[in-house]
Amino acid sequence: MQKTISNLCVVTCVVVFTVNILALQTTATFKADRWRGLLLDQSSPEEAIKALGQPAEDKTDRLHIRNLDKWLSPRQEQKAFRILIYKTVDEAKKVELDFADNKLVRIHFDYDDQKFLAKELSPRIGTDFVLVERGVPANSSPAMYEGQKEAIVPKIYPTFYYLVSVQHQSFVSAYVAGKGKAALKEIFRVSTIEPFPGSVLFMDIVSRSLTVDGTSKPAGHD
Repeated sequence: MQKTISNLCVVTCVVVFTVNILALQTTATFKADRWRGLLLDQSSPEEAIKALGQPAEDKTDRLHIRNLDKWLSPRQEQKAFRILIYKTVDEAKKVELDFADNKLVRIHFDYDDQKFLAKELSPRIGTDFVLVERGVPANSSPAMYEGQKEAIVPKIYPTFYYLVSVQHQSFVSAYVAGKGKAALKEIFRVSTIEPFPGSVLFMDIVSRSLTVDGTSKPAGHD
């Protein structure tokens, strides 16, 4: 009997350890220049298919980028990008991988509400973010946001807002929707003590090779 209980304890520990490892793998797939081992400006469609399997859709089209489109070159409007679409990967209900000249230039994620809390974005990706209420202004530049960090103090958050991070090689933009009484808090000017309320609805990781000057620093291999 004692041996049976001991064996059950060992099995339980192994199961818990495995679940924790899988959870860690799921939440550690992001960086500002990569996802699931696929690197901006380096990975090819063939490498993506090898890593993720056959996509639900494989097409050639233009890019449809919100918020960051103001910083990108007119090239984004050309129907010259190979686009691979995957359904239900990690927490995302859809992941889109966009390739130019056989290299990954954009990773787009769609999420159901409450699947990815906005307060988890910075620690998971490993970069600082700046709140931009209605998107980056048309007359803005990436340099205005590079190295910037949002002050973590009680403030009145809008019901919907963007979080933006500008890195050497990429831009990250997340669209956040408030939850519960977010709209009432905004109307009545009630400060939110916890930073970055709400959840991410969609997010883009975009290579700076798509900017007007087309420059970006090479991705690392760590």
